[in-house]
Amino acid sequence: MRPTGLPGTNAARHGSDGRLIAMNAAHAAFRRDLKRMAAAATPANLRDPIRYESIMNGWVLFKDQLRIHHNAEDHLIWPRLRQRLAMSESALSTLAAMDAEHALIDPLLGAVDDAFGRPDAGDVSAVTDELITKLSYHLSHEERDAMPMIGEALSDREWRAVVAGIHASVKSLRTSSVAEFVPWLTDGVPGRQAKAIGTILPPPVRLIYRWVWKPRYDRVSHW
Repeated sequence: MRPTGLPGTNAARHGSDGRLIAMNAAHAAFRRDLKRMAAAATPANLRDPIRYESIMNGWVLFKDQLRIHHNAEDHLIWPRLRQRLAMSESALSTLAAMDAEHALIDPLLGAVDDAFGRPDAGDVSAVTDELITKLSYHLSHEERDAMPMIGEALSDREWRAVVAGIHASVKSLRTSSVAEFVPWLTDGVPGRQAKAIGTILPPPVRLIYRWVWKPRYDRVSHW
């Protein structure tokens, strides 16, 4: 199954191979969590201990995954595209826009952290709404103009180097791992689409995902 079957993306325009499955699925997961955030992150919910724990579980995982995603783009993907597409003013302009949008989004994570920690001190919905608006725009912009360049400009060998770099950065951050990442990607995703996402794992590891990682993820309330 090609990435075109994944929800909430414009992957049909990319014409690339399975290398974009994880990126498309991550974008869908970000959108899913933004919707959950909008519904859950109210002052009343944040004052309720049980709801607060669930919201924080969802928020911390979302925040970690977004930082890992942006770090991979900023340090592993966009530099390779800049080098390969250095003669294209359009490509360089798009990549500059990606940097600018990341610079707007990343500080909002700290602002949402503060709002969640002090729900009575300010307007929680104003801060979360700003994150939702800016990140939603960025995801669509990236899918339309930046992600197609990955399929067009990067070789399979270069993409394998990107994946290896992501694995190394995740290890160094110690905030998340593939054991959380793949269940997070498939949370709420219908069976056939979840199976397509699972193809990013080697066949033996898919059994670990099915019998260990996914049940462990499902035992924790998110949002």
